[in-house]
Amino acid sequence: MRSLLTLLFVTLLSAPWAMAQTMVSGTVSDEAGPLHFAVVTVKGTTIGVATDETGKYAISVPDGYDRLVVKFVGYTSQEVEIGGRSTIDFTLEEDLMELDEVVVTGYLTTKRKDLTGAVSSVSADDIATMPAPTVQNVLQGRTAGVMVTSNSGTPGGGMDVRVRGSTSISASNQPLYVIDGVPVIRGNQSQNGVGNALTNPLSDINPNDIQNIEVLKDAASTAIYGARGANGVVLITTKKGKAGAPKVTLNSTIGFQEAWNRVEMLDGDQYMEYIGTVLGNPEALGPQTGNVNWQDEIFQRGVITDNNLSISGGDTKSNYYASLSYYGNEGIVVGSAFNRISGRLNLENNASDIFKFGMNVGYTHSEADRVQNDNNIYGVVSTAILLPSNFAIFNDDGSYQTKYGLENPINGAVNYHNLAVSNRVTGNAFGKLDIIDGLFLRGSLGMDVLGFREEIYEPNTLQSAAGTNGRGFVGQSTTQSWISDLTLNYQKTFDLHAVSAVVGTSYQDFTRERVSADVTDFPTPDFTTLNAGANVVEASADFTRWGIESYFANAAYNYNETYFFTGVVRLDRSSRFLGDNRNGFFPGASAAWRISNMDFMSSVSQVNDLKLRVGYGVTGNQDGIGAFEAQQLWGGGANYFGSSGIAPSQLGNPDLRWETTTQFNTGLDVTVLNNRLSANIDFFIKNTNDLLLDRPIPTTSGFTTVIANIGSMRNIGYELSLNSVNVNSDLRWETTLTVARVQNEITELFDDQPLDFGFGSRVAVGQPIGTFYGYVTDGIFQSQEEIDAAATQTSGTAPGDVRFKDLNDDGVINDEDRDFIGSAQPDLMGGLTNTLSYKGLELSIFFQFSVGNEIYNNNAVFAEGMNSVFNQTTRTLDAWTPENTDTDMPRAVWGDPNANRRDSDRFVEDGSYLRLKNASLGYTLPADVVSKLGLARVKIFAAGQNLLTFTNYSWFDPEVNTFDGSNAALGTDFLTYPQARTVTLGANISF
Repeated sequence: MRSLLTLLFVTLLSAPWAMAQTMVSGTVSDEAGPLHFAVVTVKGTTIGVATDETGKYAISVPDGYDRLVVKFVGYTSQEVEIGGRSTIDFTLEEDLMELDEVVVTGYLTTKRKDLTGAVSSVSADDIATMPAPTVQNVLQGRTAGVMVTSNSGTPGGGMDVRVRGSTSISASNQPLYVIDGVPVIRGNQSQNGVGNALTNPLSDINPNDIQNIEVLKDAASTAIYGARGANGVVLITTKKGKAGAPKVTLNSTIGFQEAWNRVEMLDGDQYMEYIGTVLGNPEALGPQTGNVNWQDEIFQRGVITDNNLSISGGDTKSNYYASLSYYGNEGIVVGSAFNRISGRLNLENNASDIFKFGMNVGYTHSEADRVQNDNNIYGVVSTAILLPSNFAIFNDDGSYQTKYGLENPINGAVNYHNLAVSNRVTGNAFGKLDIIDGLFLRGSLGMDVLGFREEIYEPNTLQSAAGTNGRGFVGQSTTQSWISDLTLNYQKTFDLHAVSAVVGTSYQDFTRERVSADVTDFPTPDFTTLNAGANVVEASADFTRWGIESYFANAAYNYNETYFFTGVVRLDRSSRFLGDNRNGFFPGASAAWRISNMDFMSSVSQVNDLKLRVGYGVTGNQDGIGAFEAQQLWGGGANYFGSSGIAPSQLGNPDLRWETTTQFNTGLDVTVLNNRLSANIDFFIKNTNDLLLDRPIPTTSGFTTVIANIGSMRNIGYELSLNSVNVNSDLRWETTLTVARVQNEITELFDDQPLDFGFGSRVAVGQPIGTFYGYVTDGIFQSQEEIDAAATQTSGTAPGDVRFKDLNDDGVINDEDRDFIGSAQPDLMGGLTNTLSYKGLELSIFFQFSVGNEIYNNNAVFAEGMNSVFNQTTRTLDAWTPENTDTDMPRAVWGDPNANRRDSDRFVEDGSYLRLKNASLGYTLPADVVSKLGLARVKIFAAGQNLLTFTNYSWFDPEVNTFDGSNAALGTDFLTYPQARTVTLGANISF
């Protein structure tokens, strides 16, 4: 809204007025004092001025005009009659719910109170109150129906965002991110993993440059983005300059982070006792040489810094915003870090009364020091858990001591080198031509160019490279996305009728080029470049390109701000498909009725606004599949006795087409008690058809699968956003609550055959995505008589083993006795924010919660399996013995004769949690004190993230997903880099 008002103000100043004038002056203030940059205009003209730092203004009023209007962001506008006065002072009142705030909904804008679709917003003020390193963190818990999961605590690591549930199994479930009109690259860029932790290109975006975020959730809103709107759309608008003197702002923070939780493992002495139990001799594997707590050795107190410098300003013709920032995150695991340098320049210029142009450009250089982790047996956290603690860190010769083929975690943290470097430019240039009143033409050219390079070196002193005598890898990729838009917009008000419409065309061209080389056999760890390796394992290169051509129209109409109608159609043509299947038609429509404007509501003074919404739309999804999935492909490398050759590399499917999602949405918006309490309630049904999945085919074809459109799923959900101003005096207390429930269900698969993924995850008809499948436990056998009377799978079952239920009563435990044993899908999710301010003091507290979700704790399969050399948790001290029968922990036995470690509900845990995600306390120094220092504003603050977590989950963190980026294997945990507790101190200074 501020940007819109600034643009309006600039436009107001653009027209000269040459007639008799009267000078009127005064001040604009609120209860706290003067307001800087409030806009005072002469009604019916294009004359306007902005107040200075002391809230003063002076404006020339032409003869024949007798009314002034004053506006300021977040306040109710005022209009007064001049009546011959030369001095007029204004005292503005806060617009508590900001219902007149302008919301971007794609290629159109509308007032928040006039929305017909489901749209959630996050403002720059929200971001400033709750600092976050990435865009996804900003959305977490603040937008109803948007589920954000930090897959791990890896600095710069991947995050999963689901808008109103999952809509795909193999294609992307991530929303479309659009920055200043440019869809940005969001997929993992790494060609060589460190486990399951992926890179996160969205960590390149500096949240401090964001003015506001709009999340389009219903299909009637997202249909304007057609083939890419099925998973929701996140519209990001960056900051703009404002008319007035240059404003310089410095925002600087420094803090510390540490692991907020530890897993209690057996110490050296306890481990020796464990070996004695399972092998009969504590020194069966060798004598004890030390007693090391590996978690103490690999976890560190990491330093986190965030420094942002910006300058903005403008005049009657132009405005500008420029920023430079540095963000540094030293991870809580030794050897891990993420650093980002970013800059932004946004310019706008009114070249004439009818033509305006501008550009928005951002550059980011980021570096991630990555360590092996997350479902990686050589990972730092992995080995800190699984490596026994009964020996020393170093050998007598100073080398790192290893055992049982496991990596020494300190060696893995210090000597493993993996540097991922990203250089990225995003931005667009645009021009706007006013044709006649209310009609304008706008053209833009946008780009997102991402260069990514990763360098890996593993010396032969590491277990992961000991067998290859060292390993080096270099991968480099350049990904480019260019998009051009041309739109014709019309906006006009006729008495009680208001119309806004746009027709346009868009073309996006996407290319990616990658090269990589993998080399082994290095003469010495002192030589780390690829040319030192003697054996080239693989050298590869690839290039891909696709494009999408689009035509769209969007229109909105309202009558007397009571009846609202919005319609959208979009035609997309994608190069990923063949023939007529390239065409996708995506319509959407929505309507709203403002009941509070009806005559029969005139006597209900407590209700300020009451609006009913309904909408329906169709969107598509093509992301996550290759650019040539529909085509028969051939590839080289099929060499025979030294002669080169080619062979089929992919079966084509000319019938391949988009995944299609239809969504129905209905909602109710209500504001009561003099705008102090508002609520938005939504109900939706999403049906996705033609899922893009691999279909089994006869192996005689030379292949096992071919991608096809098979399967469907449904999401049904409810959302509630509630905002209240509880106290509004010198003390202001505001509360925001978001709650959502989304029920996902697979409704169709190929021949209704289930699909199995890692760690007990299964996709099956009638079940939600993220369901766990395995055996059902029934306590522990206490005697041989119980075993003899029960169904058993193996002859090695003994007292102390887990009893598994014979679900089909056939007298034997086998695969037919498996069942669905849990789900990663929460019953409820959301967030609660309380903000209290008293004069210059402000306290903000944000809780995030997830209720009813479960986690498959695969850590316990290894660290509580008690059947190998791996270290075990202290929970195994309560393992079953003939003297300790009152326990749920089975006996310790190597070889696992009863398969106690098989996938079962033994490893499924309640993942519900309530987390104090963010808290901040700030103080803004009084204006009279700050002015003596020659400054405009000074705020000092302290903030914390992940300060408290209330959960029954037994491992590091309940907010986890080992299979980063997976659509189907959700809610799993296996040796994952934990999240950190962070405390920062900072200052915000404006000049």
